[in-house]
Amino acid sequence: MTEKNLKNFLPAARFLLSELIVAMAIGILMTGVIAAFYINMRGTFRYQEDLARIQESGRFAIDMMARDIRMAGYNGCGTITDFANTINGGGNAMFDFSKPVEGFESGYPSGMTGVIAGIDAVVIKGVDASDELVVQAHNASAAQIGTSEHTIPAGAILLVTDCAHAAIFQMTGPKTTGTKTNIVHNKGTGVPGNCEQELGVSCPGKKEYKFKPGASVMRVFANGYYIAPASSGNGNSLWRASLSPDNGAGTTGTAPEELIEGVESMLISYGLDTNTDRSGDVFKHASEISSADWSKVVAVRVSLLLRSQKAKQTTGSQTIVFDRGLAAVPAATTFTDGYLRKVFSETVTVRNRTP
Repeated sequence: MTEKNLKNFLPAARFLLSELIVAMAIGILMTGVIAAFYINMRGTFRYQEDLARIQESGRFAIDMMARDIRMAGYNGCGTITDFANTINGGGNAMFDFSKPVEGFESGYPSGMTGVIAGIDAVVIKGVDASDELVVQAHNASAAQIGTSEHTIPAGAILLVTDCAHAAIFQMTGPKTTGTKTNIVHNKGTGVPGNCEQELGVSCPGKKEYKFKPGASVMRVFANGYYIAPASSGNGNSLWRASLSPDNGAGTTGTAPEELIEGVESMLISYGLDTNTDRSGDVFKHASEISSADWSKVVAVRVSLLLRSQKAKQTTGSQTIVFDRGLAAVPAATTFTDGYLRKVFSETVTVRNRTP
């Protein structure tokens, strides 16, 4: 390159270098902007994802409990005053059909494994009409009920009713699998077992009652909802203890099942019909309700506090109102741990206690 050409090239090179520096600076600036935008969008996406998951879990939990609450006390006939419970320990919350809805703040039923003390729990009882059988014949002295075909295992808790009288008992046989056409209700067989084979009165009494053809036999459900630590170790979960007979051994226990992770706490109040107009006149908490008044419950108000599974989903603090509502101004709690929280509440009518 000649001296003349070099002199002409240097200004152009300097110009190109300055352009390159400016372009690099703009590129770095744009990269920073895009990176900041990406990080912000990623945080927003995670926040929206956790919020959507909380919304889904909260609605699912409320809907699941609401279905049971609506069916609490259902017996296929409406109001039955002549009622017998022949199960050993029939006063246990999981077997006491005289209290279709029963709440706890302490002294929880034994089936609620790992329950967190001080948090509300509830046991809901009814019958499953989808398993309804028709009585063909009843040999009361032999403790044998002839039925339509079924596959209900020994150990199941059943209700038999002709709408004049109803009885709850444990099916003690046949202890076989497959299709059966009879149900046995002997005394003292299985766990918890029956106090007597007669179905006329509750334990510890003894009185024979013969159900006529056309009576119904249905399987009893009892679901206890409570809060316990999550099996993952991350926060708390909503758990359910249910009657669970094993297949053919004639034993019934309560099997705990983890339903929904991220349910941090639960508050429940109960609407009582105090003036026999079949509507909830006053809402009370479990500790305020006497044993005799549980039969007056016609509505249940459930509130669940859900928490995200990941921290750092919120910045600063989050204030949540979640208390028993007994004070004129509900107490609020401020959380600063970075978890996202949301309260879900619903009041559910007990269909079989209202018009």
